[in-house]
Amino acid sequence: MKIRIIGLLVALFLITSCSGTDQNEEMKISDAAENTAYVEYLWCKNGPDMSEEAFGTMIEEWNGILDGLETTVTMSVGLVPRTPTDLYDGMWVLVWESKGQSEKGWKEWLDGPAESWTESTSSILACGASDNGEALNYGFDVSGFRTATAQDSEPGGVVGFAFCSYTESFGPKELLENITAYNGWLDSLEEAAGTGSPYFYTIHEPDFETPIPGSSVGSYDYAFHHFWESEESRAQGAALFAQTAPAPQGPQPDCAQEIFLFDSYPFRSPQM
Repeated sequence: MKIRIIGLLVALFLITSCSGTDQNEEMKISDAAENTAYVEYLWCKNGPDMSEEAFGTMIEEWNGILDGLETTVTMSVGLVPRTPTDLYDGMWVLVWESKGQSEKGWKEWLDGPAESWTESTSSILACGASDNGEALNYGFDVSGFRTATAQDSEPGGVVGFAFCSYTESFGPKELLENITAYNGWLDSLEEAAGTGSPYFYTIHEPDFETPIPGSSVGSYDYAFHHFWESEESRAQGAALFAQTAPAPQGPQPDCAQEIFLFDSYPFRSPQM
């Protein structure tokens, strides 16, 4: 089975531990990451004028506006939930190099094209706004521990989130130890298959107080974010996991049983 189809439906292998070391609350997992980013998720509701054509034109115009700004997102995608929710119809994801870049970029946006953009697009899609005036925009400090080792030939794919909390016996140190073990497992599979994979994952740490009001997700310390290039890849990866992953042993974090799945659509690619 080619490793390009690897994708884990759950992260139990990643988050198991054979260590009994006490949790170090001061440890930052970002210090051990290959790369870091600040990622914002804007909750969006479709308007009465939403259509594939109108939305495509809106994204094209948005990219044109951003091309003229000094500070912009490094990339952006849209997420549509596999399970419908009353909270949103989809999420607009903004990937920034840092929180400081996000703050600078938002200021330039609000001081510039924001008002006219909202007037012209709110009937198509409204993002980040609520009935009580609160901003439905949730930021995360994101640490990457594995990049894709093969190019995704068809942009878009499937994204999954699993939400976890630390316990008295499982903290950041144990998480990092098992990230190392998980990457070793993936490396061995790629070596055996002789090919890479578009699959990658990151760790999301919320830059806000959880839980989010109205959400079915309770309080959590971090989320596993997974990307698979297709539903076929995700499903076949789940089967591979079931066949080859060892049984969980040792201390584990407290993780929700449900993994939240979204279809992913590219809005803006990294600018060269």
